Amino acid sequence: MDARTLYEMLELPASVKETLELLEQKGISPMPEELKEKILDPARWDAGIRELQLFLGDDPDGMKMLWELLQIAGSFSYEQYKEKGIPLELFAPTMKFCTRFLGEHLRTYGTYQFVWGWWFPRQLSLREFRVGALEYEFAGEENRRIYLHIPSDADLRPESVSRSIKDFLAFRKDKFPQWEDVPMACDSWMLSPALKELLDADSNILSFQKRFVLDETDPDAMWFMDWVYPGCKTVDETLPEGTSLQRRMKAHLLQGKKVGVARGHLILGEEKI
Repeated sequence: MDARTLYEMLELPASVKETLELLEQKGISPMPEELKEKILDPARWDAGIRELQLFLGDDPDGMKMLWELLQIAGSFSYEQYKEKGIPLELFAPTMKFCTRFLGEHLRTYGTYQFVWGWWFPRQLSLREFRVGALEYEFAGEENRRIYLHIPSDADLRPESVSRSIKDFLAFRKDKFPQWEDVPMACDSWMLSPALKELLDADSNILSFQKRFVLDETDPDAMWFMDWVYPGCKTVDETLPEGTSLQRRMKAHLLQGKKVGVARGHLILGEEKI
């Protein structure tokens, strides 16, 4: 797939497309083949991304990184979808991971920057797919798990989540039968037990929580801030109050209470899905 077709498919912002096309016109060098192999190898993802950063040099807005990784998406990943019979209707929603995070950076900081290059190898190497509302990551080699990830634009209404899980289970059975008995887990602030104090009983997030049995909680973890209060690093009176959750959580935190995160495994069965 040529680059411009890919950019249109992923609905990249116009200014981002212009930047990427300008980089190509200026002659940005494609990464060496051995570096591409590292980025597509789960055991070497992190090392590959670090080496790519060194290869690219100065890249303050991450657009060189995005250009390089989209080259893999449009050539290797797209062709792998076709070769392995992965439904092509999953390709764009999965790869729009980058589009979503570009938009979130704009909303939070007022500029387009791509700072999630370290996560993109999951999608590029066909280890993570978006199926409806949720994303599913095939993780690990020996101690395998399938992790459910919750995109910021996910429709968390119970019927939407149920449809996503059912569609993924059918997809897994058809295309990844070797993963059929692997547990499905979620590691998220949305599983935090503290949310029961902060959300109404009919909350979609609380409905989502009920699908899981908690295995571990970390009340001291603070990375929930990145999702509830993007761009905010400290708990103080300046935290925004744009949503009811932000307002309630802010009051909760200012009282010295904790939110944290939790990990749980999905309860399968028709009564839960």
